[in-house]
Amino acid sequence: MKPAGRRRGFTLVELLVAVALLSLVMLGLLTAMRSFAQTEARIDDRVRSDEDLRVTANFLRTILGTVSPRAKSGAPGSPRQIDFAGRADAMQWIGVMPARHGAGGLYRFRLFLRQATAGESAALVLEFAPYVSGFDAALDPANVRSRVMASDVGEVGFRYQDDLRSGEEWVADWSHTDRLPKRIGLSVLGSGRPWPQIVVSTIPVVGPGTVARGGGLTSGTTIGPF
Repeated sequence: MKPAGRRRGFTLVELLVAVALLSLVMLGLLTAMRSFAQTEARIDDRVRSDEDLRVTANFLRTILGTVSPRAKSGAPGSPRQIDFAGRADAMQWIGVMPARHGAGGLYRFRLFLRQATAGESAALVLEFAPYVSGFDAALDPANVRSRVMASDVGEVGFRYQDDLRSGEEWVADWSHTDRLPKRIGLSVLGSGRPWPQIVVSTIPVVGPGTVARGGGLTSGTTIGPF
C-alpha cells in the first residue's frame, strides 16, 4: 500500500499573482465604467445645449420678425419717423412678446452686445419692457428686464435689407427713418457652440390682432393690443 499523497495548495506567490491580475481587471472595469458615465454626461450636456440653442434661436426669430411700425411722437406736420433703430451691434424696436414667454402684447426690445467686464464675459443681451403709449424713451427703467441670450460671445453682427429696389445689398446700419427693413439678419460668433445664421422677414403689426403678410392683412393672427 502506497501512502496517500498530500494535496498541493496555492503558494503565496500564486496568490499574489492572482490578486494582482484581479486588481488589473477591476481597474479596467472601473475605468471603462467611468469613461462610459463621462461620455453619457457629455451627450446629455450636448443635447441640453442644442435644445437651449434651438429654443433661443426660435425665440429671437419670432421677436425679430414681428415688429410694429409705430411712429415716434413729433410736432404736427413733421415727417413721420418709425420708432426703430438698427445698428451693426444693436437693435431697438417695438414688437410682440409671445404669450408663452410671459405676458403677451407690445413690448420695447433692445438686443445688443454687452461688452466683457472684469467679472463676466461678453454676452448677447435682450432688454425688454411693456410698451407705454406715447412714451418714446428707449426703455422704462422702472420696468425693464434683461435676459442673456448667448454668453462667451466674441462678435455680434446685425444686418438689414430693404427690397424697395431690386438687388439692394445688405447694410450694417439702418438709415431709413420712414420705414422698417424688409429683412433682418443676425450672426453670433463666440467660443461656445456655433450659432445658426438668423435671417427673418419682418411682419409689421398693423392693428389689433392683425399682421401684414405679403402686402395683405390676415385677421386674428397676432398677438396683442396695438
